[in-house]
Amino acid sequence: MNYTAIVLAAGKGCRSHLSYNKVLFPYQGQPILQKSLDLFESDPDCTQIVVVCAREELADFKACFANSKTLFTIGGKTRQNSVFNGLNCTKEPYVLIHDGARPFASIQLIERLKKAVVDYEAVVPGVEVVDTIKEIDDKGFFVRTPMRDHLRAVQTPQAFKTTLVKEALRRAIEEGVLVSDDAMAVELFKRKKSYCVPGELANFKVTTSQDLERLTEVKEEA
Repeated sequence: MNYTAIVLAAGKGCRSHLSYNKVLFPYQGQPILQKSLDLFESDPDCTQIVVVCAREELADFKACFANSKTLFTIGGKTRQNSVFNGLNCTKEPYVLIHDGARPFASIQLIERLKKAVVDYEAVVPGVEVVDTIKEIDDKGFFVRTPMRDHLRAVQTPQAFKTTLVKEALRRAIEEGVLVSDDAMAVELFKRKKSYCVPGELANFKVTTSQDLERLTEVKEEA
């Protein structure tokens, strides 16, 4: 199954408190973005990698990360705009959409996604929730406690039939609906349920300064 990987690297990452794009944070002598790219570069089924980056970083990204599979496009005002820009460059019938700030996804996870997306067209990795999750109202009171057995913390990459997710995000953008992930757009605008495959605890997203410390700990253990 041939697919395109879209790797998102256009976010400002304000919560990391870095003075530069967090995907450039070093891990074992390389930016963490390189680990995400290496994952897809090593997979022969991935024929194209689309890196979505900020306009002002485009030249630097091309200089640092270009290879035979990779092309670059400019990010949009929101995450969904950035993904849509990436989808406009996509040549394959399936796409895996990944956060460039998740450097530890494994090839085993990629294989699970590839196997499932052919059958289900929308596939999301999820890990079991260990904390009790409660819903609050607009006044700050707890109103509902879902059973943990039915909850998952979702990750990327998320895998889709390309035409399915592209149409869903196009409608979300046109109607001004902000979605928290690409699967939500498919669920809302295509009435399509996403299938869950097991995610990986190691596949965390570098978001905050605490995550940078965690990354350093992983670096020291490696």
